[in-house]
Amino acid sequence: MTSDIEKKWQDRWKKDRIFEPAVDESRKKFLITVPWPYTSGSLHVGHGRTYTLGDIIARYKRLRGYNVLFPMGFHQSGTPVLSIAQKILRNDKSTLSLYTEYLQQYGEKDIPGRLKSFTEPAAIAEYFSNAIINDFTLLGFSIDWSRRFTSAEPMYQDFVSWQFKKLNSKGFLTRGDYPLLYSVDDQNPVGEDDIKDGDTDKVTIEEFTAVKFKGRDFSMVAASLRPETVYGITNLWISPNGKYYLVSQGKEKMVVSDKCLTKLKLQGKEFDQIFSISISEIMKGEFEVPITGKKVKVRLADFVDPDNASGVVYSVPAHSIMDYIALKISGENSFPEKIIEIPASSESTVEKLVFKLGIKSPSDSDKIAEATQLLYKDEFYSGIMNGLTPLAGKTVQEARSLVREQLIGQGLAFILYETSRKAETRSGSEVLVAVVRNQWFIDYSRQDWKDESHLLIESMSFYPEYLKRIFHDSIDWLRQRPCARKRGLGTRLPMDPDWVIESLSDSTIYPAVYTNAPQLRSIYEDKGSLGFDLVDSIFSDSSYKSEDRLYKKVIEAKKQWNYWYGVDLRLTTSPHISNHLSFYIMNHAALFSGSKLPRAISISGTVTSKGAKIGKSKGNVVSLLNVVQRYSADIYRLFVAVGADISTDLDWNEDDVGVHSKKIDQFVQIMESFSPAKGDLNYIEEWFISSFFSRLKLFISEMDQYGIRHAYISIFHEVMNDLKYLERRGGRINIVLQRIMKHWLIALSPVIPHLCEEYWHKHVSDGYVSLELLSAIPEGYPNESVLKAEEYVNRIIQDIREIMKATGIEPKKIQVSVVPDQIRDIFPFLAKGEMGKIPADVKWVIPEFMKIRNLISQFDGDEYSILESSKEYLESTFGCKVYVSRGSPVRKSKNAWPGRPLIRLE
Repeated sequence: MTSDIEKKWQDRWKKDRIFEPAVDESRKKFLITVPWPYTSGSLHVGHGRTYTLGDIIARYKRLRGYNVLFPMGFHQSGTPVLSIAQKILRNDKSTLSLYTEYLQQYGEKDIPGRLKSFTEPAAIAEYFSNAIINDFTLLGFSIDWSRRFTSAEPMYQDFVSWQFKKLNSKGFLTRGDYPLLYSVDDQNPVGEDDIKDGDTDKVTIEEFTAVKFKGRDFSMVAASLRPETVYGITNLWISPNGKYYLVSQGKEKMVVSDKCLTKLKLQGKEFDQIFSISISEIMKGEFEVPITGKKVKVRLADFVDPDNASGVVYSVPAHSIMDYIALKISGENSFPEKIIEIPASSESTVEKLVFKLGIKSPSDSDKIAEATQLLYKDEFYSGIMNGLTPLAGKTVQEARSLVREQLIGQGLAFILYETSRKAETRSGSEVLVAVVRNQWFIDYSRQDWKDESHLLIESMSFYPEYLKRIFHDSIDWLRQRPCARKRGLGTRLPMDPDWVIESLSDSTIYPAVYTNAPQLRSIYEDKGSLGFDLVDSIFSDSSYKSEDRLYKKVIEAKKQWNYWYGVDLRLTTSPHISNHLSFYIMNHAALFSGSKLPRAISISGTVTSKGAKIGKSKGNVVSLLNVVQRYSADIYRLFVAVGADISTDLDWNEDDVGVHSKKIDQFVQIMESFSPAKGDLNYIEEWFISSFFSRLKLFISEMDQYGIRHAYISIFHEVMNDLKYLERRGGRINIVLQRIMKHWLIALSPVIPHLCEEYWHKHVSDGYVSLELLSAIPEGYPNESVLKAEEYVNRIIQDIREIMKATGIEPKKIQVSVVPDQIRDIFPFLAKGEMGKIPADVKWVIPEFMKIRNLISQFDGDEYSILESSKEYLESTFGCKVYVSRGSPVRKSKNAWPGRPLIRLE
């Protein structure tokens, strides 16, 4: 039944176009954006969380009276789609298998024909754009699809050309030779979006110092991130299974690994001759350590990775866990002294860490990694070079720079760039570091630009608040960013059309186009292009004399832009902070001002499945389409809403989903059973109404700060629990639902919109609940005295249970004696410490009060009447008679006090 209900309302929303807002100057607007999906495959529950949270916020803002625009476009730039098309063209088995599975999910009838069409990148992008629209529609998203566009659309590319011309005019574009992440197969620089898991497991470029160890016939090149340790070298390591080459540059001959040779070529090194050299030939030599002049030999070690850095490692056993263990198991008993001192209290010395973690051999890789991290960290931040080096007294940080400069300056070393981890593109091409000549950059290092961006950050709101500091740090960290490449889908760089703007750089200010995409598209179709001047007149308010036939369209485009921009809330995920979002802030600071600047950013946590990252290899991928088919849109939406706070990670666990499914079933049963009822409210029904409005008040407070989880735990789960409690207390469900139905369905509609529409039309009105405003809380509610009264009753029940547990008594009768009037009358004086105002004949209560004052709750309700009216409930709870009386003050005995009656079990 639920799926039928959802389909019915999705069709009606679409037919009546209720989520396509118009400019309305009388209403305050709210523009919310989420990441535009990359159209290379289907989306799973992890992707769906951010979009669902975005829709919940959009719907909530509508019911608070905002004119809400929640738009969506599609990102089709870059190399991923291009790479997929090429792999399908090559009949790559894993790619064909994956896309066959995608097509089966969507019920594709002609899978071979569709796969054949996927040899064209545009066909992939178009198919999955439509598939995502279908997924989001099935989830009930209130997206204005009339404003959708793609990054491959000519109209949008004219906008991006305008953006880059503006950046160039401000001096923010530059060219130069620069080390970049590089696809070996594609012969093209790559960014985070192109690299497999590049958004969550980032790949950075590291600068190794490639040190030359001179021998009689050739030098060995060993690369290190710690050149200051050159003073403690004992030997060199090479892989017994590695392939090594002897290369010559003029008179200089060097040995590096096969993979290092590829890296050096990519990084601009040219060699006169290249020869293969055997392991045995290398092992014969003796080599001189630069600076110290010490002679060392080469040893074999399985732990050496010939693909990492130069494929040659120098050994510093006093400051390397792996070197120490490898030499020790080889029978070496004497080790050189340390050259770096750290505080005596530190446990981070090689010997202490090996002993502490129980490291026995190089195969203890996890322990070695842990120990190495601790050692390197402590030495870098706390280490001081000792008297065995000429840099005695220098910190390790100072020594690292000094030794590196000396080695490179004297021609004893050179820079070798390496990736921070092994990486490949989404199409499977190896990623290395190449120095690209005349590369185009956006110069994010400009301090004047950073200053403007910091001012923008200060003006913005962040959810959670600590993100503001992170964004400041991210802006400070940004340097020159490669912004174009020679291949891929996207916009041609207007000042150099041989280059294509890369996929992160063409998606920094795209939300601006949501405001007027239909108008821009119409102008483009009429004119054949937009052109710089026309775009500038719309987005920068420069003057432009348009043709008569375009005048109205240009004016309308400017009207839409001026009303809707800037972005009131951008919701995305944490991996985007250091790239997408930082670029977003800096580009807005460069190109826009005033009301057109972004106002707020919220970060949602990632999604795991059964505690593990979601991925095909782990077998834990659940597509959004599959979720709707197996459960329902409203169940998934409720799970996302209350499963975790917006900024924390959410675990997709089907047992938890089942709990929410049962709650939805109970909600449906309540709504289906409802029939209007009239009559006066009794005490417990009054309590329920007050409790509901108290929860509604909390709901509004939480949602105004995007506290979605706590808001919907309160307004859905706790209200459902209150209804059960009301029923146990003998209250009438229909009579209370009659009074809260309108408020409840409106509040629930952002999370379970389909069911709320169904029961709104059935029990309230023919209009759309999705367009209703949240009504003010009725005067007199919540009634705090009623809430406190019921809280008092439940506290008494808890006290009785504790007494039963402590005494072991199963009572046949319970006597409850509430505070005597005489004590109640003088209690205000006791509570304020005004003992002089207490009549002499009752001053004897003062010592008793002083003993138990911390146990007394200052409850000011009529305890006797409250308990009398709840007697039936108390008796059914304990299965015995309950007697309530007003006590009399008794000297030298316990007395009842406010909120603390005397309880006797018989």
